[in-house]
Amino acid sequence: MILESESSKKDDFESNSFVTAKQLLGILEKRNEFKEDLQKIFEIDENKNEVFKIGNASYLLSSLNRLDKQCEKIDITSKIKNIYLSKILEEEKALFEVFSTNDNFIRSKTKSDLLIAETRYSAKNDILDYFNFSKFANYCRDKEFDSLINTIKEYLRDKNSNNEEEKNLRLIYKNSDEKFYIRAFTSGNGYKDFGINFSVFFALVALGRYVETSKNEIFIDNYRVDDSTLYVSFSMKNQVRVSNNLHLSFNLILENDEIKRSSVSFNGVFKLKFEDNSKTSQIYIRPKGIKTDEYNHPVDLLTFPHRGKVETIFDKTKQLPQLIDFFIKQVSDDAKKIANIQNPDDVRKFISEKVKNSKNQEFKTYKDAVYKKLTTINVDNTFKLFELLREVEELFEHDDVISRNFWRTKLYESLIERT
Repeated sequence: MILESESSKKDDFESNSFVTAKQLLGILEKRNEFKEDLQKIFEIDENKNEVFKIGNASYLLSSLNRLDKQCEKIDITSKIKNIYLSKILEEEKALFEVFSTNDNFIRSKTKSDLLIAETRYSAKNDILDYFNFSKFANYCRDKEFDSLINTIKEYLRDKNSNNEEEKNLRLIYKNSDEKFYIRAFTSGNGYKDFGINFSVFFALVALGRYVETSKNEIFIDNYRVDDSTLYVSFSMKNQVRVSNNLHLSFNLILENDEIKRSSVSFNGVFKLKFEDNSKTSQIYIRPKGIKTDEYNHPVDLLTFPHRGKVETIFDKTKQLPQLIDFFIKQVSDDAKKIANIQNPDDVRKFISEKVKNSKNQEFKTYKDAVYKKLTTINVDNTFKLFELLREVEELFEHDDVISRNFWRTKLYESLIERT
């Protein structure tokens, strides 16, 4: 990441953490390309100051505002002939020169039309992959073949001297460093900046209206956001009784990755609460997606790429309440299998083997600890199984969304498959 991430985890909320229409519109001020469109399609009158009753939303907006104050986000279009590799750096980074830039903000900082910027995220590999040079460049760097890299640089510069193809460069100017960073290299065709603030606005308005019609309570129980990525978990208080001792509730997950083309998605995590007399234990499971007749594999509840019209996204978002209800019904049916577990220790062993055989790189950090936890004790009832799985969840770092999601997905698959 370029900026330090902001995150929060809460078990409940207070009404003073709701947000108003004026506060929501405020997060669109800095990059306001779609502000008028959003006000129009959602019929938001700033003077009426509508309140959106999503608990802890004010903390998320405060985080967004703090991050926005630390940087400027700029998108430019550049011809390939004007993009030169300057230097291969360590840790999957590189330094590039971009000539003939005409962005006023960039020129005000560089005092010329030349931009010199380091890459972050996958930008280095994406740019060098265009030239079929990424892997070999790393090899040359590791072997300290500097002269060979310089020869190839000159070759690529000459080869592309008349290349008029245009690409988008997504940049960040970090105020404290007074430096530009290239965070993404994308196609120039029809790209729309449906960024983090845009998606938060959409989600909070849509869910705020859903609260009013459904009488469900929703609050943000977990979020993580930085300069380019967003993860928000919206916890719904209504529960579904699966059996006498098992209840299910739903968390809607919003994710946005500004450096990827197809990046804004809504999906779900389910909380299972098991009761044993006066004791309760809860775990989280994550299906890969919703199952429909249209596709032969699970898909995200709702997703849209960085292209198209705001009105099209609005039409999709109107389906969200029905999709949520359908998803809850679908997973509730699956959860009946979990409620009827006959041999909990066999399930524990099955999950242990899944972990042992996992090849996922992100999960690798936790693999040994998770496997050790799962194989330390036996369980002779479902409550003890839930408690063990809950303790495994606590092994994951709060900010490590990828690894935690992987675990929850594997847990869902294992519980349904084994039971």
